[in-house]
Amino acid sequence: MKEYVIIPFQVKEDRLDEAKQAINELISKVREKEPGTLLYQSLQLKKDPTSFIHFIIFADHNAHIEHRSAIYVIDFVRKLYDLCPNEPFPLFLDNFDSCGIAVEAMERK
Repeated sequence: MKEYVIIPFQVKEDRLDEAKQAINELISKVREKEPGTLLYQSLQLKKDPTSFIHFIIFADHNAHIEHRSAIYVIDFVRKLYDLCPNEPFPLFLDNFDSCGIAVEAMERK
């Protein structure tokens, strides 16, 4: 069963470029090494560019555990915590309902 996670966080304004670089590096590694991560999307708030939401869909619990235990993820989390005024916290979600082309594509997997 798929696992859904969102992680809202804010970075220090003077560290924004550093945070964006770290996010790009993380997503590049996830893309390269994690076929079980169906979606890893970093969203930046338009009204507050220092605020982000990471939305992640894992194929299953094993894919989620693999992601969390990867050394590049552990390194990213350490780096991110240093860039944030408050510690980021993940929110674990259940899928209630959805529609759309992207949803249909993921259902075919």
